[in-house]
Amino acid sequence: MCAAQSSRSVESSLDILARPKANFLKYQDKPSVYWQDKPKMSPTCGLTARQEELAKHRTVSDIYIDDRPSPIWLVTPKALQAVPSPRVERLAEPKSVSQYWMEDRSVYSIVTEEAKRASASARIVQLAKPRNHTGNGIPSRPASNQDEEKDKESPRSNKTVTASARTEELAVPKGEHSQYQHDLSVIRHVSASALQAQASDRVCQLSKPKTRKSLFEGYDPYRISPAAKHAEASSRIVELCTPPARRQRQKKI
Repeated sequence: MCAAQSSRSVESSLDILARPKANFLKYQDKPSVYWQDKPKMSPTCGLTARQEELAKHRTVSDIYIDDRPSPIWLVTPKALQAVPSPRVERLAEPKSVSQYWMEDRSVYSIVTEEAKRASASARIVQLAKPRNHTGNGIPSRPASNQDEEKDKESPRSNKTVTASARTEELAVPKGEHSQYQHDLSVIRHVSASALQAQASDRVCQLSKPKTRKSLFEGYDPYRISPAAKHAEASSRIVELCTPPARRQRQKKI
């Protein structure tokens, strides 16, 4: 009996789990329970008048004037009568090909007979020898018997070099100038004329600080003087303020 009841309970739970989920989007136009006064929206979709206006393509203004109404530009009479300078004519000439240029040059270079019979000097042979980099950890080439014999044959005078008089003169450190003055001491001597000097009235007038009223005393920093109001710019100033003709351009609408 207990086994039968347990089988029924298992079947009932399996039936509950096997049920499909409820489709809550089945009734989309159903008005909300909490908003009964809300008007019912039509299911049809459409564009508003504002959206249709924004969807239109932008048209060009009727007052718009193009910079180049025609691909053919008008050339001024001055430009037609202009004569280029010799420098401009020389720069306008195309670059010529070098006189040594060969169109079908062979890959293999030709060695002259003089170069074949040339012999290297002792200095070139000395410079052609590789260096012995002993300081960088690279082992140096072992000295051969020929090198030892050359060192023995070289005189001792080649190893001792004496500097010339000019070199010793240049090696002397630069001395100070005879009129050079070191840092002055803190206590300085004041001359008698400076002690007895008296400032003039103009110097005293300039040394006084400029008196000005404070803001709370009635000072107006934005007040413009009557002379500045009646001032007129000269013709030269007006000429300098006017932009050049190439920059005078009407604003596009």
